[in-house]
Amino acid sequence: MKAVKGMLLVLAALAAAVPAPSQDATKIKTTDFAWMTGRWIGHLGPKATAEQICSQPQSGEMLCLFRVFVQGQPAMYELYTLYDTPQGPQLRSLHFPTDLNQASPQKPLLMTLQKYTEKEVVFAGAPGTEVATSSLFRDGDTAMNGVIIFQDQKEPHIRVRWEKVAYDAKVDYTPPLTNQ
Repeated sequence: MKAVKGMLLVLAALAAAVPAPSQDATKIKTTDFAWMTGRWIGHLGPKATAEQICSQPQSGEMLCLFRVFVQGQPAMYELYTLYDTPQGPQLRSLHFPTDLNQASPQKPLLMTLQKYTEKEVVFAGAPGTEVATSSLFRDGDTAMNGVIIFQDQKEPHIRVRWEKVAYDAKVDYTPPLTNQ
């Protein structure tokens, strides 16, 4: 489950990437993330694939839906928002089992923008959470790499390669086995 929670943070970093370079988070707005609108497929190695669909930013908020497939089977769902605050964009996410039968309410995972450039965006986990950082390294408007580092890890715990696809693109959620 820790790895699944970490996947949520990849999305946080993904949603934070914007085209204009700046270090002042208070000047960054959700409207800067309009390029995120659409469907993205994430490759997580030989056994897992992720899918994310994001809305257009509207009224200082952007909504994204996310799911992970492990060996072709759905393993987790997530709902997250990126929204404007006076301190800059914040991300809140909730994750759910695939049967949506969660026994108790959960506190949202909260992340804040820590670093921001055209090619690199870093979100930091709130104090007391297991995530240290969630970063995104952009190749352009249709591809990027995400890395999540947990508080107790020296090496990245999760790596994902994201590609933007058409809404109606056919996707094989069972990735081919490789020697990774």
